[in-house]
Amino acid sequence: MELRPPASQQSIEEAEARLGCPLPGDLRESLLCHDGDTSLVGVLPCQRLYSVEEIIETREMRMEIWEADDPDQAETPWWGRNWVPFAGSDGDEHFVEAGPGLWHNHLGDAVHDDQAYFLGWPSLGSWLHETAEAMAHHDQSWFGAVPLPKVDGEGRIDWQD
Repeated sequence: MELRPPASQQSIEEAEARLGCPLPGDLRESLLCHDGDTSLVGVLPCQRLYSVEEIIETREMRMEIWEADDPDQAETPWWGRNWVPFAGSDGDEHFVEAGPGLWHNHLGDAVHDDQAYFLGWPSLGSWLHETAEAMAHHDQSWFGAVPLPKVDGEGRIDWQD
């Protein structure tokens, strides 16, 4: 499980142009540290972190099949106009709300076969901070909102539910 090198400022600006909106600040900062990861299952408890290119590809794919005027979207949305995916696997995406309003910057989960929902995290930064705390305390009692990671003898992480 490896984190990629930082994304370039230019690739982020190009992504924002293609997406038609600025990336949420915490996502932008995260990408400037690591442009996703190369693991199969992810280094964090959110599946695999997407690279800038994977963010664009995943969002464009979702937007192509999303029907904003579908009446079911009002009651049981499975995708939103201002959602930016940052991690996922097999059609299940974790996203950040990039639009204005009550849910601005909040994290959500959009699974491939059910309605999407917000997770209760007000920002990617707050979730990453809590995840880092769980990692720092992996060998102690932990009562945080992020599951406790189990680290094996070779340093591999398995996130417990």
